[in-house]
Amino acid sequence: MVHQMQASFDSLAATLESAGVTFDDIVQINLYLKNIEDFSAVKDVFYKYFKKDHFPARMTTTTDFVNPTCLCMLDAVAYRSS
Repeated sequence: MVHQMQASFDSLAATLESAGVTFDDIVQINLYLKNIEDFSAVKDVFYKYFKKDHFPARMTTTTDFVNPTCLCMLDAVAYRSS
């Protein structure tokens, strides 16, 4: 599960870069987990990508995914004032 979450964050980093923003510009992030037991592991991964003094608003929920091998998913909203 940790590998999938890190891959999701790495993919998000590439998307942010293509839009000219960074993790510092994220104002909200939604994390979707297949198993709530993975919450603490996800939290540890989260701290690798965000500064401890700059967390976006977060929501974590559990869900079943169409693909049974999918254990996690995320989406985010980034904002940079001009």
